Amino acid sequence: MADPVAAGLNACRQIASDARRLTCFDELAAAEDAEEFTGSGSGVTPQFDVVAPRLMTFESSDAVMVVYLLNERDEVVQNLHRGGKGEGSYLIEMPGRYHVQVNATGHWKIRVRRGR
Repeated sequence: MADPVAAGLNACRQIASDARRLTCFDELAAAEDAEEFTGSGSGVTPQFDVVAPRLMTFESSDAVMVVYLLNERDEVVQNLHRGGKGEGSYLIEMPGRYHVQVNATGHWKIRVRRGR
């Protein structure tokens, strides 16, 4: 079985554009330091804990994405929108236990990075 980190490093090394290659290395490092949730259409992530500020990024592959950051009592802490394909972010500053509800028209990805 191949080492996924080594495979990722090799893939990044082969990118010709300096800016894109650097982004690839950054994303590879961040992937090791994040919880990641994926889905399509509507879904709810498992709960995760925040003890220090954590950056949550949300990525949509389609036209509409609505993201609700919920606390452990299912109360909306933050309502976020993504119109069109792309990525957005939100800094979760308050300690607590959270989960995310997503309503989207396509595939989506939520990352909650540690130590950011």
